[in-house]
Amino acid sequence: MSTLIERAYEEFANNYPKILEKIRFYSNSINDSVKDKLKKIWIDYEPTAVNKSFIAIDGGEFVKELRVGTIFLTNAEAVYGEGVNVSSIDNEIKMGVFRPGNFAKERISEIMNILELSLALRNGNKAEYILMDGSLRKKLNNGKDIEGEEKDLDEIINDENEEESLKNLILKSQILISRLIQNYDGKILWISKNSKGRELFGENISDITVIESLTENPGFTLPFVHTIDEKILAKNKEVKNLEGVEISSFYIRLEKGQRVLKVDLTGRIDDDGIKKIMDSLYSVSIKGYPYPLLKVHYDVKVNKEDRQRILSILGLNHMRGNSWWPNQFF
Repeated sequence: MSTLIERAYEEFANNYPKILEKIRFYSNSINDSVKDKLKKIWIDYEPTAVNKSFIAIDGGEFVKELRVGTIFLTNAEAVYGEGVNVSSIDNEIKMGVFRPGNFAKERISEIMNILELSLALRNGNKAEYILMDGSLRKKLNNGKDIEGEEKDLDEIINDENEEESLKNLILKSQILISRLIQNYDGKILWISKNSKGRELFGENISDITVIESLTENPGFTLPFVHTIDEKILAKNKEVKNLEGVEISSFYIRLEKGQRVLKVDLTGRIDDDGIKKIMDSLYSVSIKGYPYPLLKVHYDVKVNKEDRQRILSILGLNHMRGNSWWPNQFF
């Protein structure tokens, strides 16, 4: 252990009482400022399992930045699940190299997004619910000042104009989201486990953190309805269908003491509708999280061994002079 790390542990030990005191202070401060509002919008509800079928979709990525370029692999998978029986039914993979420059990581993220949306469109009719990892707002990104027609994904990836490539990727994502909502409105659940939204309480910390700190029982918040902001939409005939689309957002906890999840759903929903969703998700819940989404998350994850193998196949593990350098140097 280095001398610096040893000193860090000493500092932590010496300041432990103060750190604990501050944590308790912050918790009490949260309680004082939001407890009345929380009482009005949080409803305890013990879900009852109702068996439903699910398509769950998630994507993964591996990005390696070198001085000569950025190597990437993106994948996405769709799994079908009923209860604990979950199996893969479809997948997509894209890999390649981008030139050194701007927008590499942004483009790779959008490529993964497009793969996920394509799988949802292709397989959404095979189950009663479609579970998408993440928030709808994040998937939409920002299409301001972007206009044009949809292009083939490979054509966009191979475009040497990095800025135009990114714009066309965002445009394609928004077109696919428009089609997805047109085809499956009301059955798509966008589920976030790490939402940073602060719309409900306006605190400096996320709504999820507030709810997790002050509640323990299963339950949900009353939905808050908002519309897709037209300012973030690209100019395109299909994307125009997203203008004015309403989104109901609400928070749920499926099991006592487990994590709170944020759910986005297009259209309006009432308490009974939320209870039906909770009953359905509870039938596949593992420690408060829908198992199909958990399964697909681990399927698409590019772990350390996979990364090393990819680099080995490409001969990049043996590049002279690079083996001892920290990643940020090459």
